[in-house]
Amino acid sequence: MNRIYFTADLHIGHTNILKHQPDRPFATEPDSTLHDEYMIDLWKSTVDKKDLIYILGDLTFLKSDSARKLLEKLPGRKYLVQGNHDGSLRAYDNYFQLVTQVHDMVIKPTLCPSLPENLHLTLCHYPMVTWNHKPRGSIMLHGHCHGKLDDYNARTNDLRFDVGIDSMLAKRCGGFIPVEAVYEIAREKTEGVAFDEYARKSYDREVR
Repeated sequence: MNRIYFTADLHIGHTNILKHQPDRPFATEPDSTLHDEYMIDLWKSTVDKKDLIYILGDLTFLKSDSARKLLEKLPGRKYLVQGNHDGSLRAYDNYFQLVTQVHDMVIKPTLCPSLPENLHLTLCHYPMVTWNHKPRGSIMLHGHCHGKLDDYNARTNDLRFDVGIDSMLAKRCGGFIPVEAVYEIAREKTEGVAFDEYARKSYDREVR
């Protein structure tokens, strides 16, 4: 069965990323080359060539031909939701199934049999306060914040989660985040209440 994954903020080729993210592998050295090799190996050991992987921005700082060679190494059917550091990828749209700024999608059990119901998602590199179908139970996935918004997301009633490589959810999953983990953490937040019912009640409280 083909799987669906989400990730963001790998920052491959960013020589200073380990200064900003000291919890990443090889940050104590620091060695950005070993860090990049680790990220590539993690991808290749997780994602199969037929899997779908949604990259919510900031995949790489590599320039031009180096970025192309990176894309050729990474298996999976890739979907890019552009971040603020994806300029080098603009010339390589053909390596992606989709390139966009915001993406609304519905994942059905017919595509992912491990899901017991349709899962409505809005994907963006940046976290949103409101998004399409939010009052109907759509879940907002984002990157950009490197886990620094996790506590805030948890405190709010919003079904919004950081899927970046530095996020709590990524650490919980050991790297890339399968769609089943998104469903599970959202169900934990709603305490079993249906997403649309939970979101409608939360939205009603917001607009009073």
